[in-house]
Amino acid sequence: MFLYKHGENIFDPQKATYSTPEKTSRLSKSETKILQYLIDNCGEIVSRETLLQIGWPGKFVVPNSLNVSIGNLRKVFRQDRAIIITIKDKGFTIKDDNFIRHQIEPEAIREFDPESNEVQYSANDKEQEISPRQSLPTWKIVCYSLLILVILFGIALGLGSWKRPPCVTINSDLTICGDIEFLNIKELP
Repeated sequence: MFLYKHGENIFDPQKATYSTPEKTSRLSKSETKILQYLIDNCGEIVSRETLLQIGWPGKFVVPNSLNVSIGNLRKVFRQDRAIIITIKDKGFTIKDDNFIRHQIEPEAIREFDPESNEVQYSANDKEQEISPRQSLPTWKIVCYSLLILVILFGIALGLGSWKRPPCVTINSDLTICGDIEFLNIKELP
C-alpha cells in the first residue's frame, strides 16, 4: 500500500481521499484514477482521451465529465490549484516533484486471546476505514425519504378527514355535541 505526499497534504488512492491539515476530502473513483495517473506520469502531457479512458474505462462519457473532475480536484487542492496544469489543445500535466510516493506498512492490530490472557499483534491485510459519519447508500436515502413522505401524507389525510362533531345549543348553559340524530331533543330540559 502507498500514498502520495505533497508538502503537508496527503493523497491516499486506497481510501480515495485528499487530506490537508484543515480538511479531508473524499474523491470520486474517476477523480482518484485521474489524479493517480497524472501523478504517476508527472512531467508528461496526458491527453484528454487518455484521461477519459483512465477515469471511465469502457464507458462512454461526455468530454465535460473530465472538465468537472479536474475542476473538483482543483477545488480539493485549495491554495495549490495550479498543481494540475492545462496544456491548451494537448491535455493536462502535473509538475515534476510535486508528489512524493510513500510505501506504507499495514497497521498492526491488537488481538486479545482470552485463553492465554495475552495480546497478540497481527498485520491487517484488509484496510478498514471506520468513520463516525459514514454516508448511507443512495437507495436507503430514497427509501427513508419515501417512508417519511407516506407517514406525513397519512397524518395529513387523517387530520383533513377528521371533522368536529356537530353541536346543538339547547340553552345558554347546555350545548350538546355528537351524533344528534340519535338524540330525542324534545325530551331534553
